[in-house]
Amino acid sequence: MSYDISFWNYQPIGFKDEKEAVAEWKDAGITLPMTFEYDPAQHEKSRMLRLLDECQKAGMRAIVCDARTRYHHLRVVGEAQFRADVAAAVADFGAHPAVFGFHVGDEPDKENWEYAVSAYRIVREAAPALTPFLNMFPYWEGGFDETVGVSTPEEYRELLVDFIRRSGATLLSFDSYGQCAYFERERYQDMHILNLRIFGEAARRTGARLFVSLLSVGHWGYRVPTQDDIRWQLYTAAAHGATGIHWFFLYQGRLDGNYRESPVDLFGNRTRTFDAVAYEDRVFLKYFAQTLSACTFEWVRYYSRPAGGFPLLEQDETLLSVSTVVNETQVAVTRWKDKDGDPVFTFVNMDREFPTKLRLTFGGKLSQHNCDVWIVPGQMVYIDKERMF
Repeated sequence: MSYDISFWNYQPIGFKDEKEAVAEWKDAGITLPMTFEYDPAQHEKSRMLRLLDECQKAGMRAIVCDARTRYHHLRVVGEAQFRADVAAAVADFGAHPAVFGFHVGDEPDKENWEYAVSAYRIVREAAPALTPFLNMFPYWEGGFDETVGVSTPEEYRELLVDFIRRSGATLLSFDSYGQCAYFERERYQDMHILNLRIFGEAARRTGARLFVSLLSVGHWGYRVPTQDDIRWQLYTAAAHGATGIHWFFLYQGRLDGNYRESPVDLFGNRTRTFDAVAYEDRVFLKYFAQTLSACTFEWVRYYSRPAGGFPLLEQDETLLSVSTVVNETQVAVTRWKDKDGDPVFTFVNMDREFPTKLRLTFGGKLSQHNCDVWIVPGQMVYIDKERMF
């Protein structure tokens, strides 16, 4: 298992010098960028190849955003032409060592679901060594059936499982931003956790990697995320089994509604959001990603009060007790196992504003780590038989 950090990129090839762009992505802690958008009818292939060259030099692989591989293109041109266009895209870029896979599309609704299944399968078959990327709607209460065609979380989970099995997908992604809502914060935060459960269950049943798109720009009814919000989103995703994240988004390319304080603003300046994203990404990659990649996810349970349909924490044969010393709050407790099969635990403070101090009591090989520990909003504490951080 490996961990990747990406971002949504809606800007066209030529938006920015390729070398400067990749250096900026590196500074932000990005490991799996989305390329700039490419359409052979409008853009220079040489610039996409230069961008991929720069990614390779920086040690990155990239999701190629090519208009020819999108499920909407399949719907417009039909299967025969789509297969030819996908073959051309693969011929242009598929052999480049920096290519992770091609972008197949975003948020298929019930009218486009079968096009998404077919497009994903065709792109995968055209480049079997690569991993196509397609992002799904998150589940929401009220009217979801009108958009996606199913009504309950369980029905959606089964639809996702069916999508993976019929398309051959090895990566499952969804976007979720309600955790940064101005209004009804607790309700929308719980909906975010519910989606982590729905998609996590579908991914684990099929062996797919789980990606989640998180918020890095204020818009609509979503506030500009603080550094605590950025940390909370990142470690909450990891604690629930996600091995990849996308930040929505990096570049504000034009004056667009009420989008504000994106990591890179309308004039190309890095904002405080950039600094927060870059710091938290780099901390995660340096201290957690490699360690967690050697672990196998087992379960998530909640201390204090449940969330998203996950159960409350019960006494474990290794984790004997969790109690509060200061500020009882909700904590996501994840049990993993290391390469030797021994237990590993992580604890994430699910409060968005206040720290908590926990008293942790372990048995067996983890008993040396019995302690009181402060955990700030969104922080993850990792404990295995050898270390604690």
